[in-house]
Amino acid sequence: MWPAGGVLYRVAKSAERRLLATADGFVVLTEKAREILFPGSGETDGRGRPVEVIPCCVDMERFRLVEARTREEVRDELGLAGRRVAVYVGALGGWYLTAEMADLLAAAHAQDATTFSMILTQSPPEMIAGLLRERGIAPENFLVRRVTPAEVPRYLSAADIAVSFIKPCYSKLSSSPTKLAEYLASGLPVICNAGVGDVDEVVEGDRVGVIVRELNGEAYRAALEKIEAMRRDVGVAGRCRTSASERFDLVTVGGSRYRRLYRNLLNTPEAPRA
Repeated sequence: MWPAGGVLYRVAKSAERRLLATADGFVVLTEKAREILFPGSGETDGRGRPVEVIPCCVDMERFRLVEARTREEVRDELGLAGRRVAVYVGALGGWYLTAEMADLLAAAHAQDATTFSMILTQSPPEMIAGLLRERGIAPENFLVRRVTPAEVPRYLSAADIAVSFIKPCYSKLSSSPTKLAEYLASGLPVICNAGVGDVDEVVEGDRVGVIVRELNGEAYRAALEKIEAMRRDVGVAGRCRTSASERFDLVTVGGSRYRRLYRNLLNTPEAPRA
């Protein structure tokens, strides 16, 4: 967002160079960020300083505690029986492609009249509600609600598909969307746009959703058809949860990698497991 020759850019890059030069170790959120900062490196930066890729993680236990009956409870509470529920969690505007997401949801409603859109956000509701109404989605066919972090697994249990649209720019190559980890931990196949961190590799590599490479109606309709075919695969929810567990578990991924980083910094051996 800052012009390359501007004062803010030059001051920030100068500070970045000093910090990178004097740090003893590094944490980055994506493999792409590691390659940008330390090309060709592995577990170190080329000078022996440790580098760990630690994505935004989730407490898998919070999602495991949500049982099948919770899904029906929430769906009954919201009057969603027999409906396909598309969900979005997180902020609106800024880096988030709110208008494009509204276009995708409008395509989903046009494709399947049973669709219900559920937006869980801390942003002002009208930022998305107005866009949905403009696109012909009646107020009774969507919900915009602020929920606490503790409630997120419960609401996600009521959904069928999830959406994550983030502006694909240079800085977002280092971005690890927490919402992706939350969706997968809930067993939800996802529709994401391309060019954000390691999202493409996770979604396509683990077969847990669809990547949209062009932000237009034709691409949205194609993505929705693919996600519907994926939903008919009885193994998709299990793949999503496995992906979350292997890539984004707070304990086995996040905690484990931080401990490894500290051990390397302190030159201490790994403690034996009890």
